[in-house]
Amino acid sequence: MNQDAVERLAARYARRAEPISLTPEELDFENHPVTTSVPGVPVWAWIRFPGAAERVKGEACSWSSRAVQVLWEDAGIRRATWVWASAVTRRTNNSRREALGDRTARGSG
Repeated sequence: MNQDAVERLAARYARRAEPISLTPEELDFENHPVTTSVPGVPVWAWIRFPGAAERVKGEACSWSSRAVQVLWEDAGIRRATWVWASAVTRRTNNSRREALGDRTARGSG
């Protein structure tokens, strides 16, 4: 891809609408406590935008039983977006996909 194409693509991403994060009511932290991990867990996540969705490479830094906060990069901008847990899978070196809940369930108990 030549430099002009790269610049046009970056400009398109910079102009698009902001990602849609879950609302405080959907997150319901009072009834669904949050776990935080530093460093984050490598994940693939579906991020919603008005009229579209995009699968991104990111890190799960916080999660509850129903939602995950994903840190990801968008055209050079670091973003944090809360999504439903079902929209997130752990990135692994093998071909098996593992939900974040599968990973955390093994560590508890």
